[in-house]
Amino acid sequence: GVYTIVTDPNLGGVFIHEAFGHLSEADAIENNRSLQELMKLGMTIGSPILNVVDQGNLPMAPGTYGYDDEGVPAQKSSIIKDGVLVGRIHSRASASILNEEPTGNCRAVDFRFAPLVRMSNIFIEAGDTDPGEMIGSVKDGLYLCGAKGGQTMGDVFTFGAQFGYRIIDGEIGPMVVNINILGNVFETLKNVSAIGN
Repeated sequence: GVYTIVTDPNLGGVFIHEAFGHLSEADAIENNRSLQELMKLGMTIGSPILNVVDQGNLPMAPGTYGYDDEGVPAQKSSIIKDGVLVGRIHSRASASILNEEPTGNCRAVDFRFAPLVRMSNIFIEAGDTDPGEMIGSVKDGLYLCGAKGGQTMGDVFTFGAQFGYRIIDGEIGPMVVNINILGNVFETLKNVSAIGN
């Protein structure tokens, strides 16, 4: 069925990385006209409370580095600001092709591989809603925890959650397992109604 869901930070992070983050890697966009139309800067693609950044210089985070493999300093790059697509992540080449600025996101696994545009630490910036308030506002939904693999194809995603709970009249109900969620990433981003603090 179709449910309102509240995710824990783990599942929310995997969602924004897999379902949206890969679409913001500019080497996938530079030669794809339909994706360029889908991901046109200045378009409203999310809820007005949604802010997404990729930050390669975030202290102590697992995707942190000083410079990418083209010598561009790691930085904080806004991708979605107040629901509007304001940027993407780049190599020097993709930035040149799309007439944008390099973001320091071109990296290789090691010397045996060519550098590619890849996310560093991508995340949804904290909102102002207490998680208990989010759960309390849901009449019939699910609280989902942990990520258990999944896939994306263009703007469609499918993910598994490790476990979850029914939300019934704003209260945590029975545990549920074997959960798969699927949907359209842009429809989902526009339906974000609260972001945890």
